[in-house]
Amino acid sequence: MKVKRLLLSAAAAALLLPSTAFAGLFDLTVSSGGDSYSESYSKVEDLFDNFDVEEISPHFSGFNEDTSGADMVIDFRGLPAYLTIAPNSNKYILDIPSVGIYEEFDGATRDESSDKLEDWFKKDGGDAITKIMKKLAADTGTDPIAGNPSSLMSRMSAMDYDMAVNPESNVMELNGQASPDLNANLISVFARYSNYKVDGVKSKEYALPLAYTIRFNGSKNTLAIRLPMSQVTVEDSTAYNVGLGLALGYQVADNWRLTPAVGYGAVGSIDLGSVGQIVSGSLTSSYMFHPGKFLLNMGNMAGYYKTLPFKQGDYDIDPDIQNTVVRNGLNFIIPIGEAKTKSLDLFVTDTRYFGSDLYIDQYNEIGFSYGYMKNTIKEKNGKSKSYITNLRAGLTYMTADNADGFTVNFGWSF
Repeated sequence: MKVKRLLLSAAAAALLLPSTAFAGLFDLTVSSGGDSYSESYSKVEDLFDNFDVEEISPHFSGFNEDTSGADMVIDFRGLPAYLTIAPNSNKYILDIPSVGIYEEFDGATRDESSDKLEDWFKKDGGDAITKIMKKLAADTGTDPIAGNPSSLMSRMSAMDYDMAVNPESNVMELNGQASPDLNANLISVFARYSNYKVDGVKSKEYALPLAYTIRFNGSKNTLAIRLPMSQVTVEDSTAYNVGLGLALGYQVADNWRLTPAVGYGAVGSIDLGSVGQIVSGSLTSSYMFHPGKFLLNMGNMAGYYKTLPFKQGDYDIDPDIQNTVVRNGLNFIIPIGEAKTKSLDLFVTDTRYFGSDLYIDQYNEIGFSYGYMKNTIKEKNGKSKSYITNLRAGLTYMTADNADGFTVNFGWSF
């Protein structure tokens, strides 16, 4: 009961603080002897460091590092937690009511108890850490694994759709270059910058996805090998994403294309205290209509995305998040010029997640892209060889409950 009263008094002290006291991804309020102070951090290691009594002591007159008690209210990326240093004891007591976690860490010294707490978060928490990771994806907009537009799961599902419903194939249909005789393989280099705001927290993404597309002679079928890479910053914290994917484009009919795809992605962020990996499988249908001189492309995707246990350095985490993602959209392509080598692409998409609870499980995008594509046929050793050049740039606006943002894209295929 004494511990519970201490936790309640710490929570009450936090509620009395002005909202401007909290400005980071990790907020900490410490109370002892009737006084309190607050600090904010953008990196989880800084938060853990300030659990030590050596860091707490200078803030309170008469604080004894061996015997004085302290109560802490923690905002862990939006997840409330309570930590108590029991008076006249080395014991650290952690309480996270929203996920039913109550843990005690009792070392030979208070420093050892603090170290045990940090190790528990990184690798020893087991099922309890799984609960925390799932709760972060469901209730906060800053998780690097899932639940927001800059997360790994969101980027993987968007890539599966975009690679299957792409302006390059659309332009080739418009200017009559999408023939079975087309035999040019493609190297594609993309650059993407995204800027999002979720519940007032800003995130930026710098991405450089790469792809190699193999075209099979005598058909319109293709095999795309994808290597997405990106860096995401959330406030002052950084996460890194990397992946590998395969997509087989199968031409069912002249105006209908199916693209099954499989993928793997990994994300790691020491700053955010999170690592994860995702495997995926998806199927995208791309159906083309020809209203007059224009082209209307209807894209429909269904995919399954699941996290796997991840070990990296001191971290051993299993987020246990799995979702079915449905993404539907329309692309309206307007040819420009007599040769139809240039085009303006107007598009809208709707994305929805079903399965594990996510902070954002539905969002819409609207945007445009403008590009140039030319296919040159050259004779070499008595055979015709295709050489494709494709340049494209675009802008996308995303909107969802409590979130919005934009993405700028540039792509070059050759």
